[in-house]
Amino acid sequence: MLLKEQYQVLVKSLLPYAQKELGFKNSPKINFVDDQDNSKNPLGKTAYYHPEDKEITIFVTNRHPKDILRSVAHELIHYKQDEDGRLTQSMRQGLQDKNYTQNNTTLRKFEEEAYLNGNMIFRDWEDNYKNNSKQIIKITKESKQMNESNIRATIKKLVAKVISEEKEKKKSKKEEEQRADVSKVRDSAKKSLKTRNVIREQEDESTLSLSEWKNQELFGLLSNKFFGRNLVETAKPDFLDLDKDGDKKESMKQAAKQSKKPEEKEEEEILVKGMKPKAKKGKVPPQLQKYVKSKKEKK
Repeated sequence: MLLKEQYQVLVKSLLPYAQKELGFKNSPKINFVDDQDNSKNPLGKTAYYHPEDKEITIFVTNRHPKDILRSVAHELIHYKQDEDGRLTQSMRQGLQDKNYTQNNTTLRKFEEEAYLNGNMIFRDWEDNYKNNSKQIIKITKESKQMNESNIRATIKKLVAKVISEEKEKKKSKKEEEQRADVSKVRDSAKKSLKTRNVIREQEDESTLSLSEWKNQELFGLLSNKFFGRNLVETAKPDFLDLDKDGDKKESMKQAAKQSKKPEEKEEEEILVKGMKPKAKKGKVPPQLQKYVKSKKEKK
């Protein structure tokens, strides 16, 4: 700590102590003056009180802090004398004499009082300050230790909190990734199922190859013979478009039937229903044709 900072801190402690002991009402203004020329003079000024301004001036250049504080205590006694009204106008005029201590008995007594009471005020304050300082140092050390302990505990809590938050972040991130993976799998499964259903529908709607259809058709014929019913329901393969209608999924039998001429269809329907076919104009009836054919065969 620099010298200026040292005595300023100490004066802040000395001033309220002196006010309490001496009983002055208001604290005076104190000016600290740095004067290099004055400090070079072995008998230079140390301090003085100015009654007109109610101010104390302290010369501090190259002085020990205790010497500065002693001058402050001395001038505070003069300030108290003036506040009590003891420093009359005639006495103030007497202060203009450089040898007022030797020439003015009243002012001499004021100086004796200032030296005695000022030094004793300073001494009492110093002893009290040292004792309190030891206690303060002890309390400060304990407080420091407590503070260090509290700081360590606080740091541990903060570190634990940060670690916990990081774990929570990682956990949340992992859960989000897992949810995303599950969602991807679910979407993929849906797409796969949809694709599978489409394929299945296509398979259901698709036709068999000719060889597969023949094998299943043969099995159907055999099952009709031995079991009385077709045990296989097969899809029809693509066939030749015999009737030229563009439908390759109808059987060739059906296509052949549709490709017949109208008169051929009519004769076929008559035979199927057991009806006698009617002869058309300009043509020999089928019954007669059959009869004539049988007679020729007998001959």
